[in-house]
Amino acid sequence: MRRRLAALLALSLAACGAPAPDDVVTLWMYPIIDDEPRSKAFWHEVETGFEAAHDIDLRIQLQPWAARQEKIGTALLSGSGPDIVLLQPDMIPQYVGQRALQPVGDVVAASGRAFRPAAVTSLTVRGEVYGVPLYQTVTTTVYNRKLFAEAGITALPRTWDEVRAAAPKLAARGVPVLDYPGSAEETLNITFYPLLWQAGGSVFSADGRRSAFSSPEGVAALRFLVDLKAAGGLPADVTTRKSSVKDDPVAQGRAAMSHVTTAAEARGIMAGIGQENTVIGLPLQGKVRASFGQPGALSLVRNAKNTAAAKKVLAHLSSPEVVDELCARSDFFAPWTDVPAPADEVARGFLDALPDASAGDPHPQARKVMSLLAPHLQAALLGRSSPEQALADAATEVDGMLGG
Repeated sequence: MRRRLAALLALSLAACGAPAPDDVVTLWMYPIIDDEPRSKAFWHEVETGFEAAHDIDLRIQLQPWAARQEKIGTALLSGSGPDIVLLQPDMIPQYVGQRALQPVGDVVAASGRAFRPAAVTSLTVRGEVYGVPLYQTVTTTVYNRKLFAEAGITALPRTWDEVRAAAPKLAARGVPVLDYPGSAEETLNITFYPLLWQAGGSVFSADGRRSAFSSPEGVAALRFLVDLKAAGGLPADVTTRKSSVKDDPVAQGRAAMSHVTTAAEARGIMAGIGQENTVIGLPLQGKVRASFGQPGALSLVRNAKNTAAAKKVLAHLSSPEVVDELCARSDFFAPWTDVPAPADEVARGFLDALPDASAGDPHPQARKVMSLLAPHLQAALLGRSSPEQALADAATEVDGMLGG
């Protein structure tokens, strides 16, 4: 009797238009639009727009950045997570290794769009694409022109040597030349790694079995920071400082430049010190010019309840109609090669930096390596270890973990 009642209830719900469980697709999204009310409004529009055209119940669940990796990892391993999740390139190899994701190369190919080759490559593991690019981030250098001028520096520093030369002149006025959020909790993608890439170095060896950051290039990058600190060129609280839009030293006139700045942060700086004092430059040059930038991608979970329905969601969310509006509201770029030149001055400056943007070294242990390396970088900045010794000690730990 109970089984018959349950069956009748299911038929009744279906007749009333309620979607069957297999027609429900859950997506975990994160605050890529940093204003919460605007974020909620946008994703509600996306959800209702998709459902109006498809007989699928799309449930976009907005998640916080805090403890993100731990929550995603637990959910994917337990099978209790979403069908689709927003991931970054350095997260994907780990989940592919755990057999938690499905390839989505067919969705990318069917889109008919010319995605940035670097974006697709950064989402590829062993020849399979595991993320549909949704947007592209880029960071670059932003200056407070007024602080440099007050220190008698008329040509803004574009290279490491020029930054070193400017540091003492600014320090004499109590101003660090470079804002550097060196807290161990900060991702190295926006602190040390861009300098490592500018030096011509990399995090991992070519085969991924060993670390590579203790190379002469890595030592040069860390030496650059240590030299700046000795010259008064970094904030006094460099080893505990976290990046914050609300407490941005460049925007408040307490630091002369930032080497890794997003477009949203640049707008905050412009609002704080004035458009006439804000200069958006190319990434700094060491041996090469480089900065951090990566695609945000939608990945399909291995145990998605309805893969066909989930792929319809992926196709819709990566369409120009959704992507263009998302990028307009988030200050990111579309992940395609044919992005028109923006009229906005800030966007133009960041588009110029895009060719130098790197998503870094994709590796299953990329996030773990950051946690092992960060304390050793702090030891060098605190003067407890030389750059050579700090990186050698970190390499010993990392190589032991990698089994190299």
